[in-house]
Amino acid sequence: MKMRSTGLGKTELTAHTTDFLVDVEDGGRLVMKIESTEPVHWFITAFLYGKDLRQMIGIVLKRPRFLLKAIWLFLRG
Repeated sequence: MKMRSTGLGKTELTAHTTDFLVDVEDGGRLVMKIESTEPVHWFITAFLYGKDLRQMIGIVLKRPRFLLKAIWLFLRG
């Protein structure tokens, strides 16, 4: 995946997801661990709560074209 950080300007980070797990602490949350490899080697942890998931699902459902593209990318490999 490619990511951008406002602190790095228009630089794109090359990264991949290293883990996705459920953390029962703090009321239960999903934890997504990401490792960027280029141009810097960082470990990033994202904590997803119910509000975040509802927001993401709402965005996807409002944009059917996005959902179709996501399915196409998934099936394409």
